[in-house]
Amino acid sequence: MSNPSLNDNAASRLASQSDAVGRLAQDSGAFAAVVAAFESKDANAFRWVLDRLEMLPYCELICEWVRIKLCVLRCVEICGPPLEKAQVPNLQQFGRAVVQLSSNEKLLRRVVDAISCGDGSDYRAVLDELKLGEFCHLLCYWVCSIGYDRVCELVCRPQPVFTADPERELRTAGESISRLVKNERAFDAVAKAAVAFNCETLQSAINQVGFTNGCEIICRLICVWRCVWVCRELCELPVPILTGAYAIEEAQNFALAARQLAGQPRALGDLVNAVQTRNAAAYRDIVTRFALGPYCWQVCAWVCSVTCYEFCTCVCPPPALQPWFTTVGYFDIYSDINPATGETNKSLPFATLGYGGGPNFAFFGPLQLGGFCPIDSPVFSGVQMKYRFLYDNGSGPLPITGNLVSPVEAGTRIINWPQNIAGVAGPALVPTFQDVIIQSTPVPPDPTPPATGAAWYGPAPHYISPDPANGWVDVDPLAVGGGFTTLLGFDSSQVVLGGAPAPGVSAGTAVPAAQQRAGTDLSITFEATRVTTFPPGAIADYSNSLNKIHINNWNEVNELNFAEFGTGCCTPIDKTLSVEFTVDHEEMDSGA
Repeated sequence: MSNPSLNDNAASRLASQSDAVGRLAQDSGAFAAVVAAFESKDANAFRWVLDRLEMLPYCELICEWVRIKLCVLRCVEICGPPLEKAQVPNLQQFGRAVVQLSSNEKLLRRVVDAISCGDGSDYRAVLDELKLGEFCHLLCYWVCSIGYDRVCELVCRPQPVFTADPERELRTAGESISRLVKNERAFDAVAKAAVAFNCETLQSAINQVGFTNGCEIICRLICVWRCVWVCRELCELPVPILTGAYAIEEAQNFALAARQLAGQPRALGDLVNAVQTRNAAAYRDIVTRFALGPYCWQVCAWVCSVTCYEFCTCVCPPPALQPWFTTVGYFDIYSDINPATGETNKSLPFATLGYGGGPNFAFFGPLQLGGFCPIDSPVFSGVQMKYRFLYDNGSGPLPITGNLVSPVEAGTRIINWPQNIAGVAGPALVPTFQDVIIQSTPVPPDPTPPATGAAWYGPAPHYISPDPANGWVDVDPLAVGGGFTTLLGFDSSQVVLGGAPAPGVSAGTAVPAAQQRAGTDLSITFEATRVTTFPPGAIADYSNSLNKIHINNWNEVNELNFAEFGTGCCTPIDKTLSVEFTVDHEEMDSGA
């Protein structure tokens, strides 16, 4: 990613963020509740407030803004305003300070607690003990950025998210920085690239010195250092020290004032460029023009942080997630299914909830096939993906399509839908979640939005059907999460017959071998490729298989008779009761 495209991405994100947070700030109670929920890491409260305002699709944008703003407020609170004309230590000095702090477990814990509680006296006392007083703001932002790093992941994802102890993450990060500090030549090369703030240059410098595994930590260090350095150059006025309700009120006022930038893409682009190039004159001109002078530091920290987010994505691109078939229901196809029998090899922890069972259980009925398929190809950028499943009972692979497909909810997507204003459809369209269902044909058409002024209703699901001939499913380009994880429903009863068996015998007699019903072994193959390819004879870009899965759709034989009732109603029944029974099923030995 070149710097011009990086700037465009940052400006676009800033525009979306300023509009979303500005809208939230119009409701002072909701704004304060969101900030409080963030600080307490209360995901339910955070999402509830946004959902009530129909702003849940903006969760990550709003949360990132709150994270940046709270770090600015907290570090000014405990360190005081930055000293005018004070020199910011260079990157190498800052790196050594991080290593020194993170290697002292006891003092690191005190620092984490002090920043979390806003205890400036204890925080500064630790820095004085370590002789790191000049790094007050830098170390505060470093600790704050890592301490708040996973909060947005926690509050914006509906699934539970594991959050590690900040102290442990800081020690781990310190160990990565320590290896870089010890290699002075490598650190000097990285520092020069950091000053230039060029994605390709820094990426090359990190790769050449063999620190690819620590790329994100190094880039975070650079961003913290650079934002403190650049903002001190661009802003002359000291930052007011605000706490409690005054700090929340100031943050709300800043959000309202900055919302005007949402409709000024050119100004935002100029603002990003001014921060990136450290052009103080251009920066102050924009801040003055939009009457944002009182928020000079906040604007700079916000713009710098968002720009650095895009910058680090460029420097340390995340590994592309490849299409992959991983589960049948809640059973992993490699670790939870016995390759010799095709049956489950363990009892999953949540089997009692009705999600699975075992060990030695066969599969039956509709099967949910899961894994991941991204919207776009991991190799061919911007090219949409499609996927399919094939089953094979020994007669050759056949696509799972048509009546073999059972309905599944593949995920959600975000569409524009009329705003809900007290139960009435408003004129504005807002991003709204819509369920995505994969099922066989015919599929219902997409829902029609309510007319402006009519009673509001949410969107019905969007339906996708595999193509009838070959079973291909196109990944929806609007899918939340970058693709589908629930991939297809497979109605195994359409392939492996079952139902109520006819034993041909009465209770008390064994079922003859010819009448005993058994299941069938299948293999299931997953294929994923680009929507633009797959001519006859072509090989899919990605494929993996479950080589054996045992399907048994037969009910059990369950014959029961009490012999005494067969001799007539006048025969006395004493304390002895004769029971005749016959039970039979292939999987009877699955249990204890």
